[in-house]
Amino acid sequence: MRRRLVRIVVRFAIAIAIILAFGGLFKLYTDAQLSVEQQNEVLIKAVPFVAVFVSIVVAFAGVIVLVAVWLGGRVPPRSYRPIEAIIIAGILLGVLGLFQGWKLFSYQYGFLLLLASVVSFMIWSHFEPLPLRASKALPPLSRRAHLIGLVAALVAWIIVAALVIPASKPTEPYGFGQTLWNFKTDEEKAQIRDDAEDEFHTAKVPVLALMSLLPAGLVYFAVRELVPDGAQPSLAAHSQTVPPEQLGASPG
Repeated sequence: MRRRLVRIVVRFAIAIAIILAFGGLFKLYTDAQLSVEQQNEVLIKAVPFVAVFVSIVVAFAGVIVLVAVWLGGRVPPRSYRPIEAIIIAGILLGVLGLFQGWKLFSYQYGFLLLLASVVSFMIWSHFEPLPLRASKALPPLSRRAHLIGLVAALVAWIIVAALVIPASKPTEPYGFGQTLWNFKTDEEKAQIRDDAEDEFHTAKVPVLALMSLLPAGLVYFAVRELVPDGAQPSLAAHSQTVPPEQLGASPG
């Protein structure tokens, strides 16, 4: 498995390097051989951009292949389905943030949440969970696994919230252009500052805290499956010991 993953990484890295090298060499050639007018033509300027764009797409495809090979047929439905539901919830919350018409910050964060959730769903949906017959042979999760998963989720929630919330704290000029801000009176500045602080504490903080629960939920379901527990073998160990005919499909 490890060698297969390394081969996949190497192949995609070589493909990306070739595409980027082509775009870079094309740019050097046009700079040296073409006139300024020719260099400004749309097709000429588009080639390096397309090379970068295609390399990003290839990198994303590589991530999908890696995840499919690594996790395909190994994640039990008891964790696969909840993680899938959390990702879908992120998509719905992102759409809600985009289409509400009251708060601009909800639109901004809704777009980011929707983008991250859609990308995650595209990756997650490209592999199948552990077959039902094999998943029934898994021992039930212990109380210790649930507890460690909850602790890990709490830590993840605190870390994500501590990173996201302070970064969104309002600062001057509070969405106004600097020139326009400088022309405002002290009373107007104070009022804008108070309104921004009030919106931050009453609206932004709760919304960002809620959004931070989504990655925390992913951490909970992932960690509880990875916790070794005496008589309960880890997920990785179990997936290696289940006979191929019981798995019904090879990973990836």
